[in-house]
Amino acid sequence: MAFATINYFSRSLQKASSFNIVFPDDPGIPRPWAVFYLLHGLSDDHTIWMRRTSIERYVAGLPLVVVMPDGGRGWYTNALEGYHHEDDLIKDVVGLVDRTFPVRAERAGRCIGGLSMGGYGAVKLGLKHHDMFASVNSHSGALAFAHLEPGKAPPFGGEFTRIFGKESRGGPEDPFAIVERVDHGKLPALRIDCGTEDFLIASNRDFHKHLDSLHIAHEYEEFPGTHEWGYWDKHVVEAIAFHARNLGLKQ
Repeated sequence: MAFATINYFSRSLQKASSFNIVFPDDPGIPRPWAVFYLLHGLSDDHTIWMRRTSIERYVAGLPLVVVMPDGGRGWYTNALEGYHHEDDLIKDVVGLVDRTFPVRAERAGRCIGGLSMGGYGAVKLGLKHHDMFASVNSHSGALAFAHLEPGKAPPFGGEFTRIFGKESRGGPEDPFAIVERVDHGKLPALRIDCGTEDFLIASNRDFHKHLDSLHIAHEYEEFPGTHEWGYWDKHVVEAIAFHARNLGLKQ
């Protein structure tokens, strides 16, 4: 596999930004390639998946590109006050990858996943932009942070409110609400997993139950583990296999 850091000017953020990318260097791997957009958590950046997991080794031999963007602390959302991180990913990063690399620039050639904040981002973006992604996965996703009951103090105080507003439940960034509004026949394939000792296990169980109540097919699994890289490095392998099946990739 080949690896590169792409520095670009984000028109959505109005600033320079970067993403890491892993892509096949074996001339025997057929083109065009599919793309896996892999999102980081709240305290990290675009370098973390390469530094803390063996993602490059896990996708070796597949006709698959892995793009790891920098989402800052922006929750992959167009903030009410601040940066437009959703547009940065959906318009700037996806657009640049589609134009620059020999990829399948279509829904059937794209998938998205992530951990924690990135798990939330992958599910939210995959549901909102279901015409762009064929499959979605979340590890230990903060899936209920935008689904808080009215009046409940938001996490991270003013930082969170600046992005989502004072009451985000039922709004355009709430995955629980988004999935109710989307034509269920157009939804991407969904996979969710979480560690049984993870502090986000309750919100993952709640979202799983919500999907069940709407009769939406999805994969849901719980494994021993907490909110840490040993868990994510292990279970991203299953996410890759899930996406490969849904994208029709063969090694």
